[in-house]
Amino acid sequence: MATLRDVDTNADVVLVDRIEQPAVLPDGHAPSADEYREFVAANNRNVWVTASAFGLTDIRADMFASDLTLLAAGGILGHSRIGDEFAPTVPPGTVALKLVGHVTAVAALHGLHARRAGTGPVHADVSAQAAIIATGLSLEMAHALSRCPDEGGSARYGAPSGFVDCRDGAVYVLVLEEHQWRAFRSVMGSSLESVTTLEDARQQSDHVNAQLTAWASTRTAQECEQVLQAAGVPCTAVNAVETFAERSRALGRNFDLSGPDCPVLPTQITEVPKDTDDTAGRRRLSDLRVLDAGHVLAVPLAGAWLGAMGAHVAKLEDLDRLDVYRRRGPFVDGTPGPNRSAYFNQLNFCKHPLQFSGGDSSRAVDLASFDVVMENLSPHRARAIGVDTTSVLAQHSPKLLLSSSGFGRTGAWAGYRAYGHNIHAFAGLVNATKDARGGMGDIGTPWADPLTSVILVTWTLAWCLAESHTSSLALDISMAELVAVQIAELAGPEAADPYAPREAETEFFMREHATGRLLAITLRSDEERARFEAATGVRPPVIDRRVPLIDQVPTAQDGHDLEQALLEQGLTVSVVHTSAGLVRDEFVRSTDLFRSVESPSVGRYEVTGLPWTLVGEQVQPLRPAPELPTRG
Repeated sequence: MATLRDVDTNADVVLVDRIEQPAVLPDGHAPSADEYREFVAANNRNVWVTASAFGLTDIRADMFASDLTLLAAGGILGHSRIGDEFAPTVPPGTVALKLVGHVTAVAALHGLHARRAGTGPVHADVSAQAAIIATGLSLEMAHALSRCPDEGGSARYGAPSGFVDCRDGAVYVLVLEEHQWRAFRSVMGSSLESVTTLEDARQQSDHVNAQLTAWASTRTAQECEQVLQAAGVPCTAVNAVETFAERSRALGRNFDLSGPDCPVLPTQITEVPKDTDDTAGRRRLSDLRVLDAGHVLAVPLAGAWLGAMGAHVAKLEDLDRLDVYRRRGPFVDGTPGPNRSAYFNQLNFCKHPLQFSGGDSSRAVDLASFDVVMENLSPHRARAIGVDTTSVLAQHSPKLLLSSSGFGRTGAWAGYRAYGHNIHAFAGLVNATKDARGGMGDIGTPWADPLTSVILVTWTLAWCLAESHTSSLALDISMAELVAVQIAELAGPEAADPYAPREAETEFFMREHATGRLLAITLRSDEERARFEAATGVRPPVIDRRVPLIDQVPTAQDGHDLEQALLEQGLTVSVVHTSAGLVRDEFVRSTDLFRSVESPSVGRYEVTGLPWTLVGEQVQPLRPAPELPTRG
């Protein structure tokens, strides 16, 4: 257990992790959440950040979590199923805890800004469950909170979609746009002559996927990737993480997963000195001006978080080239309309509109008025709008440019098209993930995109804390490199088996006899295993390699809340939630993670807010996403 005996209470930032176990006070005892909060209030001098499983102020404040139970509590595992009879697909390593770590860093930076704004000592209370819900589950939460009737997730749009075997491996292909379908159809030739539109392809998905399978079977994975990408189709080889790193370095990316040189925040940085000494760093966060020139998920969610923290964020939109989320939905209550997109509204709250239509679009953007520019457009589109590296670095005053792309802006991959699941495959996450049958799997929700969102916010908040800026910075951020870093321990000849049981731990899923709910359970000692058996009448399983699923034997506990009973025993457990279940969950509702906004077109709806609070500070209301003008 971590001890607070030697903590430097005069440090600028104190970080405390109470997710998996309590932090011991100087007198040697593990405090309750109430005692811990009192200790912080008495000792905090500047910024104190506490990451706990469920937050410090609710009925679960004294409960703990593991990576497995966080993935369950945050809804990720509920959307990673290959069938009701199987255990969920569990990603390798500790990706949930690492993502919560990144969110905790953002909360710390937010606290530093609040401290600098003139408030007293700041205590940021981070809920690990809320951090997973607000990031990795962001699209599924949009779907559930907006009562969308169709199936959630991006893959519902496409055909072809999924893994395809090649001569020497596999590729992941995902076609979501009409122009991508036309490009794919041109590569396939006469075999798809009768399937003219993307909608036709969805209706004939078996035929489309069969044609792709036949085509890929005679080619290598890299050949399939290169041919389809050259045509404009999102297709990537399924690499091992080490293979990805080797391929990345071969293209000139300075990227290494080995030893102490492994970067926590991999990026390629270009710096251009400026004659002016900009004092933006001495301004309050509320004075920071951010241009969100992005689309889809990664950049928009980062902009929404910055807006929720008080920055002035402008959402750049070309009315003649709308974001795919505006155009494709899913839509609130199933009623179409560009102002009713559940995904767009979930990812673009707290922004001001900056809209233009046609013509020379670069004239619509006055970069001089912005401190930070964020974009994740294609290189051609970024140049056309004037938010590319050359345009931003040419500005007179110092700027920060954050360019997010699937595979970086340099090398042969710079123009590659990709979605989150393509990036998972390319960076090694898919290759390292095994489903309940031992086959290749994937996290069921986007992970690369929201991870990137958190990193974009980190860079922005850290940059504008500087006392002054004498140069402009352009950051080239590869989403694939960010994903690879999360599983860097799986690279190399001595990499551990990611599914080997950890010492003294027993992890498994249990299906409740009475309700059919799945519980994710982590037991860390013989004493905990004995308590579990006494509470359930079930002997914990002997773990082989993957996390197994067992059925609860009928006991007197039937009809009661088994999760709550195990939590009361001090055990680490969570229901395997889905987004729909989280919307209804009484505990999550009590945390005010879901925030209400109101717009002229949709009326009142909910979005997922920031997954931390500043203790004692009033939570500021959120504003709805910018709306498009109605056309008569």
